[in-house]
Amino acid sequence: MMKNRFRLVLIFSILLLLFSVFLSFFVGSTSISLSGVLEKGSTDNIIFLSIRVPRTAAAFFAGIAFALSGLLIQKATDNSLASPNIIGINSGAGVAVLVCLSFFPSLSHLLPIAAFAGALIAVISVFLISASSGRIRSSLSIILSGVAMNALFNAAISCISALDPDALATYSNFSIGGFAGVESSSLIFPVLLICISVLLSPFLIEPMRLICIGDEMASSHGYRVRHIRMLLLAFASLLAASAVTFSGLLGFVGLVTPHAASFLSGGEIRRSYALTLILGPVLTLVSDVLARTVVRPAELPCGIFMAIIGVPFFIFLLLRRKA
Repeated sequence: MMKNRFRLVLIFSILLLLFSVFLSFFVGSTSISLSGVLEKGSTDNIIFLSIRVPRTAAAFFAGIAFALSGLLIQKATDNSLASPNIIGINSGAGVAVLVCLSFFPSLSHLLPIAAFAGALIAVISVFLISASSGRIRSSLSIILSGVAMNALFNAAISCISALDPDALATYSNFSIGGFAGVESSSLIFPVLLICISVLLSPFLIEPMRLICIGDEMASSHGYRVRHIRMLLLAFASLLAASAVTFSGLLGFVGLVTPHAASFLSGGEIRRSYALTLILGPVLTLVSDVLARTVVRPAELPCGIFMAIIGVPFFIFLLLRRKA
């Protein structure tokens, strides 16, 4: 009975994803038609190839990266409220971008590289702090290290913003997150990293399942809990850092999607993993379509609609969990 129910959920989720991709291709500040897209050299064809395809691809892969990153972090830290920003990924990327804008404005074209480097530096710092305490196997140690680094990076962001208000104007768009202006060339490297991580991550499902049961269970099956937690966080960091380079600091995808997947799958880790990879892109694609259409021909940041969709859903999940 449970298997049949999950099959229906999976089929419906896949159909929802396909519909979301279709909407992203053809609906926006300017609607285009299939016949126009197929006419080479037409306005619709140019819009489709130069704007809609890279934007849809960006939203699709960002959804996968943030959602899977959130799932891995929640399992590694044993904290269902964890997300990529809890271990400093967002704030680390934010500091690097703001430093680049403020001190090296001529290198603004390197913002994606700066964001990626900042996110990875933040995560490495969290690892080093946890390791220096000798308790990296402790999920609480990792979370507290992340909170400390977040506080430090947010203080740096506030300081630079106060000293250079002009840089803050550009940074605000990055901090909200969105896919406006994404170009195909900027997607090649981060999408490659995301694809590699997704292809390798299924090997982590079994150790993840054992860690969820208990550290003793994982140890009894020959897994080193400390190494597994580090590996989960490393994959999560690589995924989120890659997505940040072209999407900005989108929130709620890594927080809400794993909860929704767990709820719809009955909590079974393999099913949750599969649904996470599907529901993440649905959330980003739908949010991006709303961002383009609600006040067209103008456009709002995608991150606003992510919050509008994500916050009520997350509150619902918390209330249902409490009940």
